[in-house]
Amino acid sequence: MIISTLQMYIENLKEYIKQNPELSEEEIIRYVYLDLGKKFSFDIEFIPFGNGKKRQEIYNRPINETEINDCMEKWVGICKTMSYAMEYILRNVGIEIITIKDLEDRRRNCPHVYNIIYPKEKNRKPYIIDLQDDVYNIQSHSFTPNFGRSLENDEPPVISRLEQEQMDRKLGYIDDENYYADDYLYLLKYDMGFIEDFGERVRFVLENIDIHDNPDMGYIDRKWHHESILAALFPPKDFDYGNDGRIRMVDCYKEIDNIKHCINCIAVLTKRGTEIYIYNKQEYRYKLLEFKYFMQAVQNGLVIHNCKVPGLRNALRQAKIDDEQVGK
Repeated sequence: MIISTLQMYIENLKEYIKQNPELSEEEIIRYVYLDLGKKFSFDIEFIPFGNGKKRQEIYNRPINETEINDCMEKWVGICKTMSYAMEYILRNVGIEIITIKDLEDRRRNCPHVYNIIYPKEKNRKPYIIDLQDDVYNIQSHSFTPNFGRSLENDEPPVISRLEQEQMDRKLGYIDDENYYADDYLYLLKYDMGFIEDFGERVRFVLENIDIHDNPDMGYIDRKWHHESILAALFPPKDFDYGNDGRIRMVDCYKEIDNIKHCINCIAVLTKRGTEIYIYNKQEYRYKLLEFKYFMQAVQNGLVIHNCKVPGLRNALRQAKIDDEQVGK
């Protein structure tokens, strides 16, 4: 009999709990949260490359054991599948957990989905865990603000940062030498303050953006991680999530054998013109690419998806004119 990936995960979890009887309920939940967060990637066919019809198709797939197992075999999912995976797994080790659709999320046609934990500990209030919103935090080795949130928006977390830190030390997620990577932001912000030129300041940040190796981080999770860093370091006039600032995220890919090979790319509007930065997965940083080489990549099949790169259209038009003149 072939055991599924989902069932194998549950059996391995039960064995882990058996070998670590001192673990509290919260520590078991935390262990699964971190472990799944290290494995999952967000589905790029949903965001950013899916249209409305495709997103509805993915979102409306019926959730059952087979669907959860399929997502775990590929380790690709959306908020809905990740939440139901958490529920299915944790219910199998005796934890009371439900999956909630955020009906107040009117910004999207596919409302966000997350979990609520009902602790056995009598003095502990129910709390929210939102794995999908923390995947990029976990894979960048950062603090996870979406674990242990209160059900009330205006109340502090049910699980404090200190309590989370104590669990993370016990589980080996952090130690004195490898603390939460987002603490590195304070050093970045301090050092960039000495750089007056905007373009050079952005270059410094992009060349030092990741302190923790994260080779398996998915495309969109890495993009969200870097967006959160840029939003923390630059004012809205320089960077905002609507791509109206001087720093703009560029969704692009090269399709080979019907598979999208995505590239994390950022365009920066400086006094020297538009500068293009491409993320290097071996060095965990962005590297400046000459604009003409980026233009050539577009000419050779690089797809720019639903965003504008200032200066690119004119450069392509001029290159076409030059080619036509050479051919005469």
